[in-house]
Amino acid sequence: MGQTKESGFTFLEMILVLAVLSIMTAIILPIGDNWIQAESEDDALQAFMATVYNLQAYSMANYVATGLQFKDSGAEYITTSLLSGKGKVEIARYVLPKGMRLSATSQLKGIEFHGNGDILKSGTMAFLTSSGIIEIRFQFQRGRMIIYE
Repeated sequence: MGQTKESGFTFLEMILVLAVLSIMTAIILPIGDNWIQAESEDDALQAFMATVYNLQAYSMANYVATGLQFKDSGAEYITTSLLSGKGKVEIARYVLPKGMRLSATSQLKGIEFHGNGDILKSGTMAFLTSSGIIEIRFQFQRGRMIIYE
């Protein structure tokens, strides 16, 4: 009769491998969550700036006043256009990612553009993020946005 040889892992080897995997997962998950949050906030900031540029371009192209206003929570903002005979009309709503919002101490709570694209009021808008405060400064007329971190 032939001799049979069984191969495989022992219970102790399996426990050791699972323990190593558990430790690696416990270390990697928080790092991954922080990275995802930072990337999400960066994407939201880029989308916010694109929205401002689009509003300004819409004002110039259609010679209508436009605006962007943050809601009370500071995590949601609304874009509007001033249409003759209809007043302010909502264009779109946007929500910032969880953990990011407009600071309660922000100098500006919204932005408005004249029909020629000039900013009505210049100033600084401050955002609270997981990595700290980010400020965006809006300059007079058709000035650029300057970001300070």
